[in-house]
Amino acid sequence: MFRGKWPKPPTDARLDPYRRAAARLMNGDEQIGVLVIRVTTWWWKEGPFWRRRWGNPRELPEWALSRVGTAPQLPDFDDGVISADELDEELADWAAGNFRLRGQQLGLAWLGEKEVDAAHKEHGWTID
Repeated sequence: MFRGKWPKPPTDARLDPYRRAAARLMNGDEQIGVLVIRVTTWWWKEGPFWRRRWGNPRELPEWALSRVGTAPQLPDFDDGVISADELDEELADWAAGNFRLRGQQLGLAWLGEKEVDAAHKEHGWTID
């Protein structure tokens, strides 16, 4: 049982454009998938097993993609979390309109707010 107040996790301003985002995954001019992104806070266990505590909160982007059509280079569904070590490089790629997946460089066409809501709803991510 936690006896004190939970510390407020720090927010990473670099993640603001991606807190609730979605994009079309493009292979050239062809749409091959839909990418949805949200930012979640991750906590790590600290301390010995008899006195565990949650600490070191960090915001990290979580992504999921769904294939559109029969694009053979994509799985039907895939998801992941961008690690803290890869975050800077991934944010630079997203800002440039790129997404790396299994050695492939795919393009991103960012969606508008209504389309983002629909994509998140279709994926099962509720609006907070």
